[in-house]
Amino acid sequence: MKMKVFFIPLLSFMVLISGCGKNLAANEKKESINHPVELKLGTKMPDESVEGKAFNLFANLVKEKSNGEIIVDVYAAELLGKGKTQIDNMLMGTQDMYGEGATYFDDFDSRVQASSIPFLFRDFEHFQHYNTGELGLEIHDQMISKGVRFLNTERNFVRGPYRVLLSKKPIKSVEDLKGLKIRSFESEFYSQAYESVGANPTVVAWTETYLAMKQNLVDAVTSPISLVWSMKFTEVAPYMTIIDEYPQDIVIAISEDKFSELSKEHQDLLIEAANEAGVEAVKLLEKEVEEHLKLMKEEHGIEIFEIDREEWMEAFSDFHEQVEESGVFPKGYLEKIKMIE
Repeated sequence: MKMKVFFIPLLSFMVLISGCGKNLAANEKKESINHPVELKLGTKMPDESVEGKAFNLFANLVKEKSNGEIIVDVYAAELLGKGKTQIDNMLMGTQDMYGEGATYFDDFDSRVQASSIPFLFRDFEHFQHYNTGELGLEIHDQMISKGVRFLNTERNFVRGPYRVLLSKKPIKSVEDLKGLKIRSFESEFYSQAYESVGANPTVVAWTETYLAMKQNLVDAVTSPISLVWSMKFTEVAPYMTIIDEYPQDIVIAISEDKFSELSKEHQDLLIEAANEAGVEAVKLLEKEVEEHLKLMKEEHGIEIFEIDREEWMEAFSDFHEQVEESGVFPKGYLEKIKMIE
């Protein structure tokens, strides 16, 4: 009889504990919904730029696709620091993502520098096939092993969408480059490339280029067409040559540690959102460039020239051979790139 008396309270206690466990699990589930995963995305470009708009579109897509379970907070205009600083932040875990050109990740794999070699790639499609093919995937695997993953696997987030040369005198052929004082950024490859065809490259900070041209320190500058109007380059250099010397794209990189913490479902939707944002970015970019070109023609009377691309690729081929001999890339690497269909 005593055993029965003891058993009933014990059974009641077990039921109570079981119920508490269920309530606790329900509360944890409810808490996870009320407290979504927050990801910090740092960028260089301001929110009002086309790239800035695309990054915010990416954030909105992630929120929508995850039903609010993932929130991407965009920190534009280098609020989290310069490029390399933000990449270091990712590795340290103080921010989760960084959106910029792949060349910013050259410390992880020097082969990404191939993308900025003038006239190595035929066009953006060639460049995209490189990035999404065997050679590009080898680089990405190396990135992942060192703690960084590119979310936009289709590599369709175009920057530019093409590059132009702004100059004080018409530049129509490679011959016209001889003696030209052209602004260069801090890249040994880039300066040597233009030296190889007779130009006189001078390193000038991007933000100081307009003044440098106005003061005749340089006579020309290359730029993505999308940035020409905002930099007012055509005020001092009214001749525009469409050279598209190398293709450019934006990658949305995420810390591999953070990526591995997410569920497979959340990983997939981040990749999907990044690729969709790239498609929309191109549409926004093309529309804006069309508007800018109209303004440049109306207000600055610009003249636009196109080049014989085969002539320019041939002229820069000697430089490509110099790069091959430098040992920066594996032997025959640039030739492999040229052979990609």
